[in-house]
Amino acid sequence: MRIGSDFEKIKFDFYGFHLLEPNAFIGDVLLFLIAMFLVYKIGKYNSNSAFSKHFRIFLLLYSLSFFMGGLGHLLFNYWSIPGKYASWFGAFFVSYFVEKAMISLHPNLKTQVFLNKISMFKLLGMILLEIVLLINVDISNDPSIGLIFPALNSTIGLGFSLGILGYYFQKKIDGSFKYLWMSTLVALPSLPFQSLKINIHPWFDRNDFSHLLLVISLLFYWKFIDAYYRKAISPVII
Repeated sequence: MRIGSDFEKIKFDFYGFHLLEPNAFIGDVLLFLIAMFLVYKIGKYNSNSAFSKHFRIFLLLYSLSFFMGGLGHLLFNYWSIPGKYASWFGAFFVSYFVEKAMISLHPNLKTQVFLNKISMFKLLGMILLEIVLLINVDISNDPSIGLIFPALNSTIGLGFSLGILGYYFQKKIDGSFKYLWMSTLVALPSLPFQSLKINIHPWFDRNDFSHLLLVISLLFYWKFIDAYYRKAISPVII
């Protein structure tokens, strides 16, 4: 076990390619596949609501962001730091669309407009901060610095939309929303592991621990989708 620093990246060769971090790639691909399955699950239901549209986009971007993140780990020797940009910037839009999905359910239209403006302001502000960071700070020795603003944005966005609004909608709309705020609680332990660089083993480091928690979070999304849509919307065969 190592705290405060990372293990050396696992290296392996495949058909002449010099690749890194197969464990991180596997975790990211697993998240990609589960999220894409949830996109399909929502698509089975005949819903044209703003919530369904934005929640599906959220899961689609979530899956693509993690797939690109996995490639960024695997192909770091070839793509270097720029290979991580797609997943970092994609994370901002992941949070934005789940915020839009949850805000669309708020019963007060003026509150919806206000919260959407705050969400857009946060999105643009965080992207600007990330660009300033990447331009002015050398992160070649510690690429994880580039995750500061995407992680902060996701913590705020998902914490508010799935956590606070999820709890509110559990009381006001349907009990199935409890699975959304529960999903945020499951992911919380990843914060100290990432910030303190707590690594259990070279094959199960802080990223792998975070991936495990995120897989469990996605299972809570699955529970929510099944419970919410089975009550509210009739499924269709696609």
